[in-house]
Amino acid sequence: MEKATLGIYAHIPFCKSRCIYCDFTSSVGDCNKMDKYSEHLCRQIALGGREYSQDYIVDTLYVGGGTPTLLSNENLIKIANAVKDNFDCEFKEFSVEANPCTIDRDKLAALKTAGVTRISLGVQTFNDELLQILGRRHDSKQAKRAIKLSKDFGFDVSVDCMLGLPKQSLDDVKEFIETANDLNAEHISAYMLSVEDGTALQKLIKEGKLEKKSDDELAIAYEYAYKLLKDCGYCRYEVSNFCKNSKRSVHNMKYWQGDDYLGLGLSAHSLIKGERWRNSCDFEAYFAEIERGTLQRLDREVLSVEDKKSEIIMLSLRLENGLDIKRYENIFGEKFSEVYAKALDKNANYTNYDGSRLSIKQEYLQVMNSIVADFLKYVRV
Repeated sequence: MEKATLGIYAHIPFCKSRCIYCDFTSSVGDCNKMDKYSEHLCRQIALGGREYSQDYIVDTLYVGGGTPTLLSNENLIKIANAVKDNFDCEFKEFSVEANPCTIDRDKLAALKTAGVTRISLGVQTFNDELLQILGRRHDSKQAKRAIKLSKDFGFDVSVDCMLGLPKQSLDDVKEFIETANDLNAEHISAYMLSVEDGTALQKLIKEGKLEKKSDDELAIAYEYAYKLLKDCGYCRYEVSNFCKNSKRSVHNMKYWQGDDYLGLGLSAHSLIKGERWRNSCDFEAYFAEIERGTLQRLDREVLSVEDKKSEIIMLSLRLENGLDIKRYENIFGEKFSEVYAKALDKNANYTNYDGSRLSIKQEYLQVMNSIVADFLKYVRV
């Protein structure tokens, strides 16, 4: 039997310091804690291989965080080798997230040795004042150097661009896109700042020390960024993701297409064969479960047919190419145009539909949620 493909996400929950907007599971860890974590992550990788290597070929590996490049070079290589040793791997893409202040020639050489093909740099902005407000550890000079060095080593480079920052102007957005373009970054993730509960950012806004951008300001910033990116030759393939030379994030496409992925490491989530679960967010509980020799499956949920239909519609409509109608019909055995006739009619002016694909027109992405909601009304078992 032909093996299916699987994406693996490995979470590295360590940072040098915590940014004011961050609500991810992360820790300001010392070397001993990072060594212990790396050892346990490799053991969990082996457990995962025992369970899934017979059925899957791993074609994408994404090491995220936190800041994975805070780990020693030895630990980074050890984690990569653990995946290769325990799974049948044919990588189309091997991505690692990095903060610019952790990138140097030795680190990049180690990532090359590990087999990494793509580096995702958490730049956010090239405005030093804004970087200080966010609590980032790098400055614009370090960010530019990290991009250039990564390109010199032959990596595909993605950079994060954060929109809607307090005190951010449209000129700041313009500077970011033009600089990233000049440095030949093939991929830009342009996403809105989100004010999460319990973060330092939320506290500063409540105290009146920082001002949150309005919805209208966010919409203007996004439209401005979209037009600049398009002018620079970047193709929008997902609401927040733009690329040149077809350098899409192969791993992230798995999430948006509802493909199987295995999450390893603290707080990581998985979706395999219609079942979703997560790992513990607590270090000691995570270590203890691995020492018992079992894969963690907290909050296990078997997706219903209705859940699967809803997710494939909701996630696919985030994509430039939209929903593949034939794929939907093959999976669920129903005629899309019949089931969703009313939603198609209601949103005819806002969508592109030719019987084989359904996508939202670019100018109506700002009301994407209401368009998606119209289709979800007609999901049936």
